[in-house]
Amino acid sequence: MDDERISFGEWSLAPLTRVLAGPGGRVTLGSRAADLLMMLIRANGEVIAKDELIRRAWNGLTVDDSNLSVQIAALRKAFGNSGNDIVVTVPGRGYRLGGTLPSPAELAVAAASGGPPSLAVLPLRVIGGQQDDAEFADGMAEELITVLSRVRSFFVLARNSSFTLRGREITPREAGRELGVRYVLTGSIRRADARMRVNFELDDTADGVSIWSDRFDYALTDIFALQDRIVANVVGAIEPSLRRAELDRIERAPTQNATAYELYLRSTSLVRVMSRANCDAALARLDQAMAIDPTFARAMSAAAGCWAWRVSQSFREPGRREEDEALKLAERAILHGADDAIVLSEASWVLAYMGHRNETAVELARRAVALHPNSAKVRSGVGWTDLFNDECVSAIIHFEEALRYDPFDPATGDPLGGISTAHLGLGNVAAAVEWGEKAVAAKPERQSTHRAYVAALGMAGLPAEAAVARLLELDPTFNVADYTLRMAHHMRRAPRQVSARLEGVRRAGVPERRR
Repeated sequence: MDDERISFGEWSLAPLTRVLAGPGGRVTLGSRAADLLMMLIRANGEVIAKDELIRRAWNGLTVDDSNLSVQIAALRKAFGNSGNDIVVTVPGRGYRLGGTLPSPAELAVAAASGGPPSLAVLPLRVIGGQQDDAEFADGMAEELITVLSRVRSFFVLARNSSFTLRGREITPREAGRELGVRYVLTGSIRRADARMRVNFELDDTADGVSIWSDRFDYALTDIFALQDRIVANVVGAIEPSLRRAELDRIERAPTQNATAYELYLRSTSLVRVMSRANCDAALARLDQAMAIDPTFARAMSAAAGCWAWRVSQSFREPGRREEDEALKLAERAILHGADDAIVLSEASWVLAYMGHRNETAVELARRAVALHPNSAKVRSGVGWTDLFNDECVSAIIHFEEALRYDPFDPATGDPLGGISTAHLGLGNVAAAVEWGEKAVAAKPERQSTHRAYVAALGMAGLPAEAAVARLLELDPTFNVADYTLRMAHHMRRAPRQVSARLEGVRRAGVPERRR
């Protein structure tokens, strides 16, 4: 994409090259200073707290306030004599952009520039209600802003900015231009007898297209519990919807000058269809992303996952490289993404599967759920961590939550396969077969899913010739002896599953040794 400049007063910033131009000439900002300036531009004069600036600019890494002070000083120096007027300290609160603020058109450029997407939650409309309903609507919008702000996948505009549009009839495109955001969430509430109906819609402000909508209809009992329930459902639906919209947007864009974030998203799209070529291509893009931003925790955890997939899908080459790379990247991801639930959940299953660091893995998994309980991706990762620890009942609960939050995700085969495997470990053979059929239909290319399905068929005493043939088509060297060694290495904490899987593939007719 072109490095379109964002102008504010006498100054302009090119986000991709980080070049700041103004009366004193041109200067290339450091990556951290450029990130801070983009945050201030997008906030459009609103104050951003120091803690929030640190959280976003340092990707969740715990750093001292002095690090922020150094970057603010460098940013002010780049503005010359105008530095203190443009990067304004608000005592006891944080920083804001001063001087001439960006126009709506410039804010739209900022919203569309590389980096996590920006979102505004507009005030909910009250249809035919009373004052109590208006207060409930405002409270729900504010709670949505608060909860969504904790999700590291996108930037959420502060309440004071998004609520400036209260009471105005305005299109999503107009709201995007005025607020400088890529997406807007709108909604309405209506009280009908003893029920509350709430409608939501998520729109892309570039073209006004709706990318998600839903309606919630609940009995009016505990109003606060109702609010929590609705917020949880909306947050759980928004994150995957935004992720798919961002993938569509980025896949239409050229790869030249792609940002680290865009490269990361491209990699996640590739591994949805698991093949050796896709896995290698995803790793190449993640390596590029980490070269651009060496502190990008999500790229690190995704790369760790790719190295682990190379093992689980039999893509590996001889040697221990995959295990070493996966563990090294997972540890770096935890360091740089200590408060990112996606990072923690992915690192947790990698540590459990590749490194037998099960206690650490369980702790990371619990932290991930506490940070973002409404994420399908988090729930799925935590489900696998539980599975590798033989906590089959808990794993099923997390996998079912993942399906509830995002039933149409292309990665749905992951929790489906997990549920099948967990039921097999519990001895629920019929359920293992039922879920296994769904899993191989959703992920026909995934070897690990077919192995679990073959084992379930074998334990159920059902015909398995076609399933074994498909498994051997995907992995011609698969055999019971090698599978025994693999299970002993990666599943040593899950003896029930190991026993059921080995006995199942043997009964299904998998060759005992490599042919």
